[in-house]
Parts: sequence; structure tokens; C-alpha cells
Amino acid sequence: MSLKRRIGSLIHSRQNMSQAILLITILTLVSKTMGFVRDIFIAYFFGTGSVMDAYLASQSPLGLINGIITGTIVAAFIPLFVRVIKSKNEEEAKHFSATIFYSTTLMLAAAVVLIAIFAPEVTHLFFPGFGKADHDMTVNFIRWMSFATVIGAMLSFVNGLLQSEKKFLAYPLVGLSFDFIVIGTLFATKHLGAVSLALAWTLPPTFIFIVLGFAERKYLNPFKIKRKIPETRDLYKMIWPLFFSSALGMLNTIVDRTFASTLESGAISSLSYANRITSAANGVLGTPVTQVTYPSVASRAAENDIRGLTITTKRAMKLLAFFLIPVTFALFPLAKQVITLIFQHGNFTVESTMLTYPPLIAFSLSLFTSSLGAVLVQIYYSFKNTRTPMIFGMIGLGINIGLNFLFISHLKQTGLALSTSISSIYFVIVMLISLRVKFKVWFFDLYYFIKVIIASILMDAVIYLILFLLRGKIRDFAAIFAGIAVYFLISWLIKTLPNRFWRFLKFKKSPEENEKL
Repeated sequence: MSLKRRIGSLIHSRQNMSQAILLITILTLVSKTMGFVRDIFIAYFFGTGSVMDAYLASQSPLGLINGIITGTIVAAFIPLFVRVIKSKNEEEAKHFSATIFYSTTLMLAAAVVLIAIFAPEVTHLFFPGFGKADHDMTVNFIRWMSFATVIGAMLSFVNGLLQSEKKFLAYPLVGLSFDFIVIGTLFATKHLGAVSLALAWTLPPTFIFIVLGFAERKYLNPFKIKRKIPETRDLYKMIWPLFFSSALGMLNTIVDRTFASTLESGAISSLSYANRITSAANGVLGTPVTQVTYPSVASRAAENDIRGLTITTKRAMKLLAFFLIPVTFALFPLAKQVITLIFQHGNFTVESTMLTYPPLIAFSLSLFTSSLGAVLVQIYYSFKNTRTPMIFGMIGLGINIGLNFLFISHLKQTGLALSTSISSIYFVIVMLISLRVKFKVWFFDLYYFIKVIIASILMDAVIYLILFLLRGKIRDFAAIFAGIAVYFLISWLIKTLPNRFWRFLKFKKSPEENEKL
């Protein structure tokens, strides 16, 4: 069998979900490594100064519109597209995907043009704490990045198509070129200053969209647009609550940046660099699980298979806990060293590191809950229930805003990061309780979770001991490798690392779990 056919059969088989996760994890790890190389260059050129603050600020209004329009539609599109494929035929799926793609792109483009026209007013609304120089630079970034926002949205839709078809490898494979193009653009245009940053984030998504869009062209054919498709009506009924849910998710980030704009220069960018590290950890260890789980959850929901849905969700929960919780604990003693190693070069100074590492620790508290929350939301979306996550998200936003006011005076940007983590933890807890009430099933294994916490605490004890006993550059690496070894050893001893680990990853039911369910 050819390699292409072997990978195809691997990804499309429900029984081989673990291999899909493994392959995506490997590719994502390579991609995230290149992403860190890219961020090192960005930090080298721009540090935590006003240029990065203005660039990140410009992403707030643009990202909000993109998230509200594209994020919501793609989230609702995946389960409906799966239903069309299952219940109808591929021709109807082509009509459905083309209609949604072009209507979504037109809506987003119109919204982005309006934001670009009224960029000065939008900047003042979102960041009243900016001085004139930062305000004007943010306005320029908004206008420069408008095209990139539309292209990125189109790429998100294509990635949604790939996920729906369980072609999980295509996006990360092509995406490996992203960081090479960013780095090359930064070097080629570094004499342009801030403009080089805008160009570096415009060219890569354009290239990737051309490649993947061509691969998925049968679902993006404009001649397949069709009116009065029943699933289209279903989608637009679903997305209204989703609009609010996505807006709330984006608003959490925007609120943090708005508060940070009242602090010292570099507060916004330090939050972003800290969030970048936790996002990378989630991308490598969490996203492969949530990405592969979604089509399976949608399929179980379409079949109304609550038993299978519970097993799939618990498997995802255990994988996320096993890999993400120890990362949180490891960052307590090692956050400063991690930032120093990755970013402290060029214009990213020691002062930048001191600004960034406390928010990193605060953000790390929500590593597990942010990924698990995504899985729990998928369950509701798969049952066409978007209202419940929206309500819980609105309450979470209120908690985040209230805690920001409470923490900002004493903890500054660290308090903003801590508020975000607390609201994430709240969201997961209420979602689990709500699912328990709705389905009469508990989707969380508390006993397993506690054992992972114990293993992580023992790992931290070893890390702190090595940091205390050793000196020099070797101690950080020794602490990391010793911590990993101890964590896996303890996990094996207390059986959070199952004896049949690969069977566990394959999402197969064990007799013991059948009895529990």
C-alpha cells in the first residue's frame, strides 16, 4: 500500500484515532518549534515595546469580527456538514459548503472594510489609555491587516472542511511553511519597520489558503452556490447564540488588553508572549486531542449514542489531564527560565522577561480547562445547542471583568492573566454540571484527575530540589528531564499511565469502564 493510501486509511478510520492524534501531535510539535523560532525573531526585532503593543491592539477589533463571523459559522458548519454527508450525498455537501463559504467571506469583508474606515474611532473605543503615537500606530496596523484578516478567515473555513472530512494531516503539513515565510519576510522587509510585521502576517496565510483551497476546490466552487438549502437555515439558526459565545471568548482577550493599555508600555505584549507559550503547549498537547475528538463527538451525537459519547469524552479528558496538568506545575518553578531561553534576545531584554514570566504562571492555571472546555462545548454544538455555552460564557466574561478591576491595581498584567484563568476554570465546572443534569452522565473522572495532580506535585518537588542543589546552565535542563522522568515513573506506579497505553489512546472500551458507565 502506498504511503498516501496508508495515511488516508489511517485518518479515516475511527478505530485508529490514536494514530491520528500521534501524527498530528508530531507535526504540531514541529510546527510549534518553528513557531517559537519565528517568535524569537519577532521578539528580537520588536521586544515588548510600543510597536508590538500597537500590533496586538489592532488584532482586537479585527479578531473580534473574525471570531464572531468566521469562528461561529465554522463551529456550526462542521456537525451540519457531517450530517449532510451521512444523510444525503456529496453533491448536496458541495452546495452547502460553497454557499456558506462565500456568504461568510462577503459578510466578513464588509465588516472589515467598515472597521478600516473608522479605525481611529475604533482604536479610541477599545484602547482609551493609548497616547497619540500608540493610537496612530494602531490605526495603521488595523488598515494594513484588513486583507490578512479576510484571508485568515477563508483559511479557517477550509480547515473546518478538512476536519469534517477527517483529513487532519493536511493543514499541519502545509502549515509548516507558515513560519518559514514569516521569518523570510521579516528579514527581507526589516528596513520597513512596523510594516514588515504586517507583511509577515499577510503573506503566509495567503500562500496556505491557495494550496489548501485548491485541494478542497470541489467544495469551494462558486457555481455550486444554491438557495434554500435546509441545512443553511439550520446553520443560521444555530449561529445566533454562537455569535455571542464567540464574541464573549474574544472579549475576554480584548478586555485584558483594554485594561493593559492603562498600564506601562509593554504590558499588552508581555501578556501576549505569556499567552503564546501556553497556547503553544495547548497546541502541541491539547489541540490534536480536541481536533480529532470533534468529528467523533459529532458522529456520536448524530447517532444519539450517549454511551459512546461519554467514553469518547472521558478519553479526551484523561489525555488532556495527563499531558497538560504537569505542564502547569512545571511552569511554577521554570517560567522565568523558559522565557529567558525562548525570547530574551535583542530588544527582548531582562526587563521584558520580568514583565512576562508572572503572567505566564497565571495563564498556565487554565491550560487544562481551556482545552477541556473546548471538548465540552463540542458536545453542545453537536446537539445543536449553542444557547447554553453562550449563557455560561456571558457569566464568565462578567467574572473576568470583575476580577480585572479587583486585581489590576496590585497585580497589574499578572492579575489580568489570573482573572482569565479563573473564568476558564469556572466555565468548565458549570459545563460539567450542566451536562450531568442534561444527560445524567458524569463526563469527568475526578479520581484520575486527583492522581495526576499528585504525580505533578511530586514532579515539582524533584524540580525544586535540583534547582536548589545545582548551579549553572545545566541545572535547568537537568530539572526538566528529571521532572519528566519522575512524572512518568509516578504515573506508572499510581496507574494514571495505563498499562495498555496504546489501547487507552485508541479510544477502546475496557471492561472496567463498561461497568462504570
